[in-house]
Amino acid sequence: MTTAGAARALELHRRVREACPEAPELVERFDRLLEVVQDLESCVLALSGGIDSTFLLEVTSRSLGNRCVAVTAESAALPTWDRADARRAAASAQAQGTSWRAIATRELEDPRYVANSRSRCYFCKSEVYGRLAEIAREAGLAHVVDGTNATDAASPDRPGMAAAAKIGVRSPLAECGLSKDDVRALARALGMIDWDRPASACLSSRIPHGVRITPEMLLRVEATELGIRGLGFPQVRVRDFGEAARVEVDRPEVERLLASRAAVDLIVRSTGFARWTAAEYVGGGAGEVGDVPD
Repeated sequence: MTTAGAARALELHRRVREACPEAPELVERFDRLLEVVQDLESCVLALSGGIDSTFLLEVTSRSLGNRCVAVTAESAALPTWDRADARRAAASAQAQGTSWRAIATRELEDPRYVANSRSRCYFCKSEVYGRLAEIAREAGLAHVVDGTNATDAASPDRPGMAAAAKIGVRSPLAECGLSKDDVRALARALGMIDWDRPASACLSSRIPHGVRITPEMLLRVEATELGIRGLGFPQVRVRDFGEAARVEVDRPEVERLLASRAAVDLIVRSTGFARWTAAEYVGGGAGEVGDVPD
């Protein structure tokens, strides 16, 4: 780490310690993260636009400066709002000397991905991380890193993590035991204004396993979610079951969603759905092809 990077890392430590005086274990895990990032020496960072990779970029850019390159893999499966969040995060990181680039990925050209089996994420991440590994080799950077946290790493159903492991991608947040809640707390401690942004996921997760993914389907669920988000619902998932949509929002918002039925009707019909049902958002995907809502 350069002298400037060491000074910035020390400043990050001070800010977290002062903001979290009653959470010494969290401060300890954060200090471990600073050590892991320092030991990387250089990296290509997969910037999805979510809070995890954005937080990791905040730390990595300040510690490594121009020895960190952030890359956002853009495709029809990446939501518009994630693309916008990635650009904002990249602009902040560039002030520290970190560069950013967006690359077009070709997972929708892979019939194994399009078939939408439970292994779909493996094929996507193999494509994305393979491209990032090429960038790292060409630029002489030591590692590819991603924003997988300890909560994600503990999940039994993460085929994308198997692809990352095969390619040698490192996950500093998971390595340091930082959970999703830890990441949000630390992002808030560092003054990141969007520390509480809703969780996000690729648009393909809205399509039931076994249903072939098309760009048109991805555009439809994105447009529907954008419309419903415009009604003031921060967390929205629109699961595509052909003519029917299952609209998921956070539990406290379900009643308000139902009270907004007229407005939601207009949105879902304008994007091509014939009907919709309301449900609580609990994470995960759309389920299997037979899980059609009533």
